Amino acid sequence: MPTIGVFGERVRRVEDPRFLMGQARYVDDVKLPNTLDTAFVRSTYAHAKIKSIDISKALAHPGVHRIMTGEEAKKLCKPLRVEVDAEKFPAKYKACDFYAIAVGKVNFVGDIVAAVVATNRYVAEDAAELVEVSYEPLTPVLDPEKAMLNGTPLIHDEWGDNIMVAAKFEAGEVDKAFDEADVRVNGRFQLNRQCAAAMENRAVIAHYDRVLNRMTVWTSSQTPHLVRTKIAESLGYPQHSLRVISPDVGGGFGLKAHIFPEELVLAMLARELGRPIRWIEDRRENLFGSYHAKDDLCYGELALKQDGTIVGLRGKFIADVGAYTSSPWTPCFEPLQAALACPGPYKIKDVRLEAFGVATNKVTTSPYRGVGLPAAQYTMEHLLDLAANKLGMDPVELRRKNIMCSTDFPCVSATGLAYDSASPRESLDLAIEKIDYPEFRKVQAEAREKGKYLGIGFSTMIEITTFGFDFWHHMGLQNGSGYDSANMRVDPDGGVTLTVGTHSHGQGHATVYAQLVADGLGCKVEDVTVIQGDTAVTPYGWGTWGSRSAVAGGGAVINATTKIREKMLRVAAELMEVSDRDLEISNGKISVKGVPGRGMTLREVARAAVYGANVPSNDEPGLEAHDYYKAPTPYANATHVAVVEVDPPTGFVKIIRYLVVEDCGRMINPMIVEGQIAGGVAQGIGHALFEHHIYDENGQIMTTSFMDYLIPTAADVPPIEFFHIETPCPISVGGIKGMGEGGAIAPPPAIANAICDALSPFGWRTIDQLPMSPEVVHALTINSQEGTAKQSR
Repeated sequence: MPTIGVFGERVRRVEDPRFLMGQARYVDDVKLPNTLDTAFVRSTYAHAKIKSIDISKALAHPGVHRIMTGEEAKKLCKPLRVEVDAEKFPAKYKACDFYAIAVGKVNFVGDIVAAVVATNRYVAEDAAELVEVSYEPLTPVLDPEKAMLNGTPLIHDEWGDNIMVAAKFEAGEVDKAFDEADVRVNGRFQLNRQCAAAMENRAVIAHYDRVLNRMTVWTSSQTPHLVRTKIAESLGYPQHSLRVISPDVGGGFGLKAHIFPEELVLAMLARELGRPIRWIEDRRENLFGSYHAKDDLCYGELALKQDGTIVGLRGKFIADVGAYTSSPWTPCFEPLQAALACPGPYKIKDVRLEAFGVATNKVTTSPYRGVGLPAAQYTMEHLLDLAANKLGMDPVELRRKNIMCSTDFPCVSATGLAYDSASPRESLDLAIEKIDYPEFRKVQAEAREKGKYLGIGFSTMIEITTFGFDFWHHMGLQNGSGYDSANMRVDPDGGVTLTVGTHSHGQGHATVYAQLVADGLGCKVEDVTVIQGDTAVTPYGWGTWGSRSAVAGGGAVINATTKIREKMLRVAAELMEVSDRDLEISNGKISVKGVPGRGMTLREVARAAVYGANVPSNDEPGLEAHDYYKAPTPYANATHVAVVEVDPPTGFVKIIRYLVVEDCGRMINPMIVEGQIAGGVAQGIGHALFEHHIYDENGQIMTTSFMDYLIPTAADVPPIEFFHIETPCPISVGGIKGMGEGGAIAPPPAIANAICDALSPFGWRTIDQLPMSPEVVHALTINSQEGTAKQSR
């Protein structure tokens, strides 16, 4: 039987066979004749003036074709710079120039100083070592809190300080709420610095055709149209002569949703040399040269009544944003999102939350899966367990007392987030049921009698998704938008070609979009071909990031499908001499309602429409449609539960059970939803237990290989139990919500709460820094009485 792609079914991914058979095509698989390779000379200082650059020895090295320095690049390429509409942007913000190659000064170890082009990468690397750069070292700025103080060395002199962004969100009578509270708890939490560490590093090939005056850039990107626009704007090159192709991409996670200096440099070099220029990032470059993420300092304080009612929330989020502004999604969104999201799914009216993004002499940070929300989630959820301990309440009951339920929506949070719909209470209750919480407490007590320390932790969240059209309009970011696009064509034989502005780099778009088309037209999933990632053939779109593709891209696909469906019905009605209102589409056939024997196949109708013989007089021939969908900003929600076993003498943590209850509205394909959750949970476990970029006192990065920068393996990720609630989104086409980031947001506090619960016999103490390494966990069992006293003050 043919596979019918019905909305909501677990259709197997149609794109998987070519990946499993090694037929995927990444940037490094693009082979062009006469290709030259590039290696970059990168700063060995965190903060220094460039006194001189001597390229003579390197240029004389056999096989070297060109060496470009910052002063040369400056004449050819505008710096990356992100501006905002100051009247709309909800914060005080300072822009800065980020040159493709450093000019006059370097601001982090890894800052590009020169680009070497040679016959191959080996020669380019050897020549790069011959480039002699003379530096005048400056004092590195590495601590974001100290960087905020007067008298600290400046990274961008024109700012007058090191604060890139500052904002405050306040509602109600916060100080009064704290003064009148029965119980107050607080914490200071340091979140680790991470990087995306995708399987495929960044990669770029640029080729300029002098005959046609056209340039093509292949790049491992989540946002090919955006990259095309920014290259053209930066180089003063006409967009209609520039083609950007983003082929298969081996993971992005937000990192590859930016325009990078390397893309600009290769475009300049290709235009000058007239030959293909290639750069394939190695893992070392990825770890110290690509944008990092998080590195937040979180201050939080809760005020509660004796019965557990939360009456007030105060907090401050300080994000170490590194040296420059990532473009176009600035690192400002990390602290801003953290502050905005901190109240989460809880009924809190009186809040004061501050956000600061502070520049330092480290790698620039950028939005990464769940931007800002992991900091908010960790602060709120960990403080809740601390409060429960101080009140003598069960942490689950404390949450149930304060959490919103589905009937509380729609509503606006204390920080101004417009929640459309959600089911936080329902997801929490289902998680309690499925984990069999009362039974776990019995098992835990029995295990403790045997010297075995088990713990359970909950993390309940609400997640902003899609960042829709109105969101960007009100934010005032000048280089962002919230629509996306789809073009659809039906061939005479009934096959469908769909081109989209989003980009799939593991999410399964070819499957879910085909399901949406099949659901609307009644065709088979395998009849749909999805094309993405090539600006020459796809409609302008904003790519894939921010849990947006199912809502924004899917909405455009549904709308385009609806237009074609309606036309097919009109054509069929003309052919069968009935009203289109009397027709229905099902299983590849258009039939008269109530008369199943009278109908036409989709192929017959498509042939008639495309050939134009029987198209109604007020319709054009053909079956083509396009849609640019101004997406909304829905909110998804979930509850995560972690069960762990902790070995106090070693601090070793084993996750023995992990459960997720997810509500992302109507699910197009539950199997793909679960795959996205699983991938996110794996990254969340990495955030919680393993990953951490470390700098020494001179700003030298110490984690430049997977020997030092630890990521979770299959052995570290337990089987994940999935459960679903479907609350249709009232504001999106199809009732769909995004969900791609939620899996990575909730795990750290769930795991932290489970560890603290396991070690509560030693005295309940918060975990104040991530990752929760064995050393950090072991310390919870030391001086427990002193630690408990500090947390209670």
